Amino acid sequence: MSLKYQPINAKIQSIIDALRREYPGSAIEALGYDFDSYDLILEDGKNVHVIGIKLTRATMQTVFKLALYGKMVAQRYSGNKVCLKLYAPSIAAEAKAAFIKAGGSFQKLGLARRLKDPVKISSPGSWKVVCYFLRNDGSTINQASVNTGVSYPWTRSVVKKLVEVGAFTSKGRKVHVTGLDALFRLVAWERPINSLKGLGFRSAYDDEREALRELYANVEGIIPDSACTLFTAADLYLEGVASGGCIQLYADENAARMVRSLMGEGNGVSFQIYNPDREMDAFAIDDIPVVSMEQAILDLAGLGSAGADAATILLNEYKATRP
Repeated sequence: MSLKYQPINAKIQSIIDALRREYPGSAIEALGYDFDSYDLILEDGKNVHVIGIKLTRATMQTVFKLALYGKMVAQRYSGNKVCLKLYAPSIAAEAKAAFIKAGGSFQKLGLARRLKDPVKISSPGSWKVVCYFLRNDGSTINQASVNTGVSYPWTRSVVKKLVEVGAFTSKGRKVHVTGLDALFRLVAWERPINSLKGLGFRSAYDDEREALRELYANVEGIIPDSACTLFTAADLYLEGVASGGCIQLYADENAARMVRSLMGEGNGVSFQIYNPDREMDAFAIDDIPVVSMEQAILDLAGLGSAGADAATILLNEYKATRP
């Protein structure tokens, strides 16, 4: 059974935010998020930190996993110093000894302290605010709040966070978008799209257009929450047709199995199906349902560097089309 996407726990997010403050300008890449643990890479000049955050007691399995990530990262970043660090409320004695012997450092997570839920830029309400400014650069916080229907305090908090990470600047009352790279990195940290990956298979169809036409001719009304996303959505918005040999779409687990049944399995076009983590505003392009441009940009940004160029191109199209 594929894992459903889980929003990052507030305590984990607070540690990530603290790491950003400790290492300003560093690049952070998510390695994995599995129920009560989150693993990441933090690049800081010549040092590469492999960091594990575990919300329950760390065990030898925790240490083995982090050490394995360390070896993988050492191969990837040849010539850089790799540092291992583990955050957890407690750790088994033998696990701590093994981790320290491997050169790692352990930091105990304290009991729950005063901690407000952090603003998540990738949440539906926050992303409405972000997209408003992407399309209306130089607007005010009040204008964004009124036009998106998001409360003024929350809109202000979103802007404040984006100013802190270098994505926005605020001069007087006007807010400007000044760092798309910083914005996309933040989205990838918060909502790595690969965490939503579900069923993947190769279909019996050799052509993307034929596969999509056949799929949605058959499943209209059967899979109401299905819609194309990522590069498939970008192709449909920008070119009007899907290409690339892989169709990417949202559908829940039951719907995904139905898609595989309808498309058959063979050596044709690949399908990568993602588990929806929010309500979708789907639009039809040549009778093919596609997520909104806003969500397609969010999803592409969630791929990290692999999706940044496509997200930027689609964003330019988004800004050129008025609502």
